[in-house]
Amino acid sequence: MKEKNIAVYPPDVNESRAYFSVQGKGLRFGLCALRGVGIGAMEKVIEEREQHGKFKDFADFIMRCVRFINKKMVESLIFGGAFDSMGKHRSQYHAVYEEVMRRLAAIDKQKSGAQMSLFGDIIEEEAPEVSYPEIPEWSTAELLSKEKSVLGVYVSGHPFGAYSAYFTDCTFHTGMLSDYEEDEETGDRTYQQFKTGDQVSMGGIVAAVRKINTKGGTIMAFVTVEDLYGSVECVAFPRVYEKIKPYLRHDGVVRLSGKIDTPAEKLPCIILDHLTEFVPPEEQQPAETHEETVREQVLWLDARSLSEEDFSELLETIAAYEGEVKTKILHGGKRYEFSVHLSRALTAELRSFLPANCVKLV
Repeated sequence: MKEKNIAVYPPDVNESRAYFSVQGKGLRFGLCALRGVGIGAMEKVIEEREQHGKFKDFADFIMRCVRFINKKMVESLIFGGAFDSMGKHRSQYHAVYEEVMRRLAAIDKQKSGAQMSLFGDIIEEEAPEVSYPEIPEWSTAELLSKEKSVLGVYVSGHPFGAYSAYFTDCTFHTGMLSDYEEDEETGDRTYQQFKTGDQVSMGGIVAAVRKINTKGGTIMAFVTVEDLYGSVECVAFPRVYEKIKPYLRHDGVVRLSGKIDTPAEKLPCIILDHLTEFVPPEEQQPAETHEETVREQVLWLDARSLSEEDFSELLETIAAYEGEVKTKILHGGKRYEFSVHLSRALTAELRSFLPANCVKLV
């Protein structure tokens, strides 16, 4: 959508329909597009809004919808930006939502039972005021990571945006994939800014890695790389894969080069020659110092409070960040050991499972 100048807006409890809808010259995410929300519950939210007017603020939303939403749904709405228009940071809503829901669920229960308070007062009909903590918004990396976890895509921005200025010398970006002419009879596409065999370079973020075993017993990989405009599949044959595999970390920023291939009836891809991790100049440090630091670090995760289902999901998340930092996890009376690549994205995902005091780097 970006390359076509079509704005995409995050979900909003006062603007969104159930699914995608046109808003001005852009598209608005629907509430049902969020992961972790029930379609029936979101349809009731929309029905409540249409019958009794827009929600005044966060507390008003909870009070009017508490009967058909749960904490997980509210958390997904927060992560997806559905309350952004109400004026507070997502971090602030996340800090208070459980307590607000608890208070308003109790009030709703009293109202349903036609009970009076201990002092004989009528149960309040207006949502109580909420005291929000004076805390900053999540970092861009954490906010976008949480957003993508519930929407499947980045909407408020893209983590590569902070690095794009370092790649102005590259010859390719995924916006070029939309510049083509299509033969009406055969459907074949002629791309205007590149052709098969062209040598290209680009920067982006590793979004996915799919490894396969070849008939010869070696490993090759298909690497999806995202930039500000979209994504492209990159093919790493065995010889190249062995050289680049240390850099194929989920959400890792990379610089790559290779040859464009435009196979019939498929989207163009890049046959990789080189790929390496990109570190901004201001963050670079001597290799020996970095390696010595890594060897000494141990990441401890106290996951004893997690259910088996959440713990399994945590392990799947950690597996996507394989790296060099020793990691020890406590759960179910056992200690599990892994090695991970520390990054802002991993930290953000860990914090979605565990409180800060359960994630320690020592």
